[in-house]
Amino acid sequence: MNPLNPLFAVIIFIIAFITAYLTRLKYKVNAPDSRNDAIDGMRGFLAIGVFIHHSCIWHQFIQIGKWQDPGSNLYTQLGQTSVLLFFMITSFLFISKLINAKEKGFAWPAFFLSRTFRLVPLYIFSKSLIIIFIAFISLWQSNTPQSALLKIVFPWLSFRIHETPAINNYENSFLVNCGVYWSLHYEWLFYFSLPLIALLILKVKPKKEYIILSLLAVTGFYFFHSVAYYYIIPFIAGAIAPILRKYTSFHKKIKDVHKSILTIICLFLIGLFPSANNIYCILLISIVFTCIALGATIFGLLKNATLKFLGEICYSTYLLHGIIIFTVFYMGLGLDSIRHWTPLEYCLVVFAITPIVVIISIAGFKYIEKPFIDKAKKISQQLKTGNKISAAKESLNPLVTDPIFIKSDTDQIR
Repeated sequence: MNPLNPLFAVIIFIIAFITAYLTRLKYKVNAPDSRNDAIDGMRGFLAIGVFIHHSCIWHQFIQIGKWQDPGSNLYTQLGQTSVLLFFMITSFLFISKLINAKEKGFAWPAFFLSRTFRLVPLYIFSKSLIIIFIAFISLWQSNTPQSALLKIVFPWLSFRIHETPAINNYENSFLVNCGVYWSLHYEWLFYFSLPLIALLILKVKPKKEYIILSLLAVTGFYFFHSVAYYYIIPFIAGAIAPILRKYTSFHKKIKDVHKSILTIICLFLIGLFPSANNIYCILLISIVFTCIALGATIFGLLKNATLKFLGEICYSTYLLHGIIIFTVFYMGLGLDSIRHWTPLEYCLVVFAITPIVVIISIAGFKYIEKPFIDKAKKISQQLKTGNKISAAKESLNPLVTDPIFIKSDTDQIR
């Protein structure tokens, strides 16, 4: 066996599934509540798919010293297609919320609060680990002038709005987490674009300050960072399903089995492309996502509770798996030692890493993500309650000044 054998991916998926299943069983973790089980189940596959993709790239990097897509359609697509599907999920979720809020307006403060509390804490945690590891590799010696430190730190703390320079002149800084932060740039670009998108959807338009914020943020993203329009297409594709679901009913007439068959056929065809950077491949990926978003469960597979659990922890898996691989390969076993291993030995080590990735992802979700998610919900509820009280007071103000409710001096004497 070698890391490009399809069996390599199958075994990793099975190990990840068993680890998550046993964890749920031991700690009696319920499957997350969801309005779309199929999407949550799909997210479980996607995060593990990115981990497998980077495991293959690491093997190639150790052998030839080049960080590039593996020479396999399957393993290239496990990474590229997974990220594009993540973009589509983001678009689907928030375009759906905009459409559902068409008549009553959208809670913008709660939205930006929830996104910040959802993404930033784990990002800062993972970034801190990267800085600590590079400091360790550098023997705690500074190789960067203090005057240049801010120029290096700021891009790394800004979700890669700027191009990210090497930390402490360590040229392979991206290796520590497999360079996954680039996708967060597009996630934030989409979030800050939403007020502008809302102008086309909502009857209750966003306030001027949100429009201005959106314009400034989007302009800033384009100014400070080159934007590949290829990565904008998935966000557009992700908006198709909520529009179809809201304004048409034909998808309800299509049976789950037919949508599932179409999904499988498209997945097979995607595997024939050497890269997802192809308009026909993106079209197939869009069909896959639209089918799943409209209820295709691939014969019930995506409704599995353990897959949904893996989907719930997918952000931790996405941000932390590269750090775990780096810790084991670079700081633990040593690249020089691994370079002399057989492909089978490499595969066995990755199999051993897989449960660690899942368990640490669970811990990351439980102790970092979830507390901040709950905190954001609590603050949002307080804002909502405060707005209701303010609205109630405003509605009563006319009564206070109405002549009918003002007693005259004569009335007081009586």
